[in-house]
Amino acid sequence: MSNTEPMNTADSSQMPTSVLFVCYLNSIRSPMAEGLLKSMVGDTVFVQSCGLQAGELDQLMVAVMSEKNIDMSGHKARTLSAIEDGSYDLVIAFTKDAGRAAKAVFAEQDTVVETWVLPDPSAGALDVRAMMNNYRSMRTLIENRLKARFKS
Repeated sequence: MSNTEPMNTADSSQMPTSVLFVCYLNSIRSPMAEGLLKSMVGDTVFVQSCGLQAGELDQLMVAVMSEKNIDMSGHKARTLSAIEDGSYDLVIAFTKDAGRAAKAVFAEQDTVVETWVLPDPSAGALDVRAMMNNYRSMRTLIENRLKARFKS
C-alpha cells in the first residue's frame, strides 16, 4: 500500500486553485508544505495549512525552511476548526487522523482529500544535529512529493 491514499479520484494532473495541508499540530510538516508549495506556485494557488490542534512555532522548522530562502518565522498555527474559508480543491493530510478529520469536514464538498502518511521528524532524536537532519529530510521528502504531485 502506498503512503499516498487518494480518497477521491479527481484528475491529479490539473493544478488546483486552492490547497490545504493538515497535520496533527500545524507546526512542522504542514507549514513546511505550505511554504514549499507557495514558493513553487507563487500567488497562482491559494495555499494554507492547519492542524487538528494548534501547535507552537517550531524554530527548527523555521531554520530548515530558511535554508531554502523560505521565511516561515511569521507562521501562525491554526486549527482545522478555525479555517474560515472552507472551500478547497485539494486537502493533503500528513497523518491518518488528520486525513479522517479532513474527510469528515469536507464530506459535503467536491474537495479531494489525500493522505500522505509522513513521520514526525521531531520524534526519537534528542540532539539538535540529528533533529535538524530529520527536519531537512522531511523538507526534502515533502518537496519531492509536491513536485511529483503537481508536476513542477
